[in-house]
Amino acid sequence: MTRGTAVTRRTAVVTGAARGIGHAIAARLVAEGWNVLLTDVDPEVTAAARGLDTTGEHAAGLVADVSRPEDAAAMARTAVEAFGGVDALVANAAVGGPETPLLDTPDDEIRRVFDINFFGVLHGIRAVRPELERTAARGATGRIVVIGSLFAQQPTPGAGAYSASKAAVQSLMRTLCLELAPVCTVNAVAPGYVMTEMHREELDARSRRSGRPFEQERDLVAAEVPLGRHGAGADVADAVHYLLSGAEYVTGQTINVNGGVLTS
Repeated sequence: MTRGTAVTRRTAVVTGAARGIGHAIAARLVAEGWNVLLTDVDPEVTAAARGLDTTGEHAAGLVADVSRPEDAAAMARTAVEAFGGVDALVANAAVGGPETPLLDTPDDEIRRVFDINFFGVLHGIRAVRPELERTAARGATGRIVVIGSLFAQQPTPGAGAYSASKAAVQSLMRTLCLELAPVCTVNAVAPGYVMTEMHREELDARSRRSGRPFEQERDLVAAEVPLGRHGAGADVADAVHYLLSGAEYVTGQTINVNGGVLTS
């Protein structure tokens, strides 16, 4: 049943929101007065949603695999049932992929990365488009934010599948900002070295390869950042909130959140 607050509170779907950057984005939006549907393949997403709003009035969780079109359709349907519509999509769900040279990586492993990181974004946008069209018909501007990566713009050896998939996502954003211009804005936020579980796994792999302790690898990476530290999920959430809550004349853009590692 549609909740009465849907009239005054906008609704966002955030994928990959059980933890890390996605959860930080969802938390920021709930705190700023949004209704949020958190989705993830991790069943903990329902507990993550309850942690943001124990009443269930403004945050709900849904177990969904964005690589499956039927799950993307379920995300849109659930958001409408819970909150009355969809005003924004934050396409964050992604996997890091194999840490092998690209030419030595089996095709099925590369396809898995693209199924989640690229097609997951595409499926989500297709699913919410009818709701964003309804938002536009009310005279409001819908919002789509895709989460790119520093490594889409500055690839690193051994992460070719991930880098290529994120580059494809940012190219998708530039196409859809034109095709969906009558309906919504479409932008990207590209994090750099953000201390998430995925990044910790990357640091663990670096540590195994180098023989150096995890803490030393962590500090070496931080030393590469002009601002002198790893990013946090809240840093990315700041940029996403800007694009969702204002930025009426901003579309087709990538906001880099990387502490100055890559300038634009």
